[in-house]
Amino acid sequence: MVKFNNLFANKSILKRAVLLGAAILILNVLASQFYQRFDLTKEKRFTLSQSTKNLIDKLDDEAYITLFLDGELPLEYKRLQSASRDMLNEFKYASGGKIKFKFEDVLEDKELKEKEAILQELYAKGLKIERPEAKPDEAPTDKFIIPAGVVYYKGTEYPLNLLKREFGKPLEVEINSSIELLEYEIGTALRKGLAGKELKLAFTAGHGELTDLETADIASTLGEFYEIERINLNLTDSNCYKIFAKDVVENSDKPVFSVLVEGLIKRLQEYSGVIVAKPRVAFTEPEKFVLDQYIMNGGKVIFLVENLVAETDSVAKYGEVSTSNHDHNLEDLLFHYGVKLQNTLVQDIQCHGIPAINQQTNRPDFYPWMYYPLFSSLDDNPVSKNLENVWGRYVSTLDTTAKSVLNKTVLLRSSINSRIAANPVFISLRDLDRKANKANFSKGNNITAILVDGEFTSPFRYREGVKRAFDIPYKEGVKNNAMIVIGDGDLIRNQVTKDGQVYPLGYDRFGSKQFGTPIEFANSKFFLNCVDYLCDETNLIEVRSKEVILRLLNKNKVKSERFFWQSINMVIPILCVVLFGLFNAWYRRRRWK
Repeated sequence: MVKFNNLFANKSILKRAVLLGAAILILNVLASQFYQRFDLTKEKRFTLSQSTKNLIDKLDDEAYITLFLDGELPLEYKRLQSASRDMLNEFKYASGGKIKFKFEDVLEDKELKEKEAILQELYAKGLKIERPEAKPDEAPTDKFIIPAGVVYYKGTEYPLNLLKREFGKPLEVEINSSIELLEYEIGTALRKGLAGKELKLAFTAGHGELTDLETADIASTLGEFYEIERINLNLTDSNCYKIFAKDVVENSDKPVFSVLVEGLIKRLQEYSGVIVAKPRVAFTEPEKFVLDQYIMNGGKVIFLVENLVAETDSVAKYGEVSTSNHDHNLEDLLFHYGVKLQNTLVQDIQCHGIPAINQQTNRPDFYPWMYYPLFSSLDDNPVSKNLENVWGRYVSTLDTTAKSVLNKTVLLRSSINSRIAANPVFISLRDLDRKANKANFSKGNNITAILVDGEFTSPFRYREGVKRAFDIPYKEGVKNNAMIVIGDGDLIRNQVTKDGQVYPLGYDRFGSKQFGTPIEFANSKFFLNCVDYLCDETNLIEVRSKEVILRLLNKNKVKSERFFWQSINMVIPILCVVLFGLFNAWYRRRRWK
């Protein structure tokens, strides 16, 4: 009888095992045919945005991504490595295998000279290299970390930097910010490879704007995604009307001036965006009419305008200067678009510096210069979110009007320890010897860059004289458009040596020489974000809004309760195994008694 029961029990167990094996086999077959991933994180950190998926769909060849963040890494960098691997897996699956990636430690088992050569080669490619910070109880290390890589697509390499450094912030916060931007940075590198330059941008000329040399670096950066041109909007400049000489001949029955205005309006329609960079010659009413009609027809404009004349060269030459008004004549146009330009300069304790002779030592030194404010990132918009400091030079403040049909989003503002000085502002190098008193810098958070979007109306809608002067179609409003106004014309001006050498935008050659290390700011990234927000059809900029919540352990609590949790981790598993063994023995005796 006992043998019969044992045989029956064995057959039952065998049957269950066969059914379980069959179920597992069927599930594996189905899983190989139908792929599905579930993102259970609260902030959906592993879910690609639709704009990224649309970008990946445009790939018509395989893309190879190599990251050099490998080998023995500190804990913080391992978090970045793990998050990068997870994100790249999402790109790989979304591309159907077109995107391939690997991690590589290029410094492993290399001699010192070999390491130096490799690091120099990677730096020349635009990759950033880090040295791990030594803890107080550790000796300095000679190791290097490369939180970067390259994207190889159709025979061309594109740099991919993963770590976003921000002065004054802990490494763990910087790592978290970098993780938030992984999708955007990888997508941007792929976008460089896909850039067909269907979109065109124009820098305006003819009104004393920044020259080709002064905007060479930002033009090069924008040129990776857009076709860049210059267009002269000065109707009295021969360089402007030469372009339309043929149109004047063909339309001899029309006034020449009318042909020029109509030609400029039509020409501007070719551009997705127009950049007005630090005009110092007044726009006439017809020229403002041309800009206005471009905006009314959906054109995007970035105005980099300042209301006061103040230049470091003049201050250095004369020792002291007094500001005067810029005569660009754009105040009324921008006021109608919801932005008021103010005759002010920002003075900020949070600032960069300038080189000057120390009167006590008679040697060159570097002093904080309150007219060089450093703008921190604002996390409530995708343009300046998670950016390093942006460097301003003699910046005018902005205000907004009360138009309800327009939305205003602040992109840059001065620090809380700042103030504004109204025209005329007396600027003197003697200020370098005076220590700033925080009590006098309490009226901060002044707006210096703003995004305006919504319904725009033309300021010429009630100015019949201007409209009648040109026998051309006129549009008096646009339901949905956007523009950006920045109170600093020098924000995109790169430094240039006397022999014409161009430095990267945001790089300060004087500060770098003084401190013996590259001093760079995020001006280029900020402006590229501005242009992408307005003009990029892939809408990849929206990915910058993704947030990853930093869930850190309480270090003080970990230290005080360390022994308790170590004991729990050691005792509980052993106790569970003992209890399970006792229960299993009791159950078997009862079951087979």
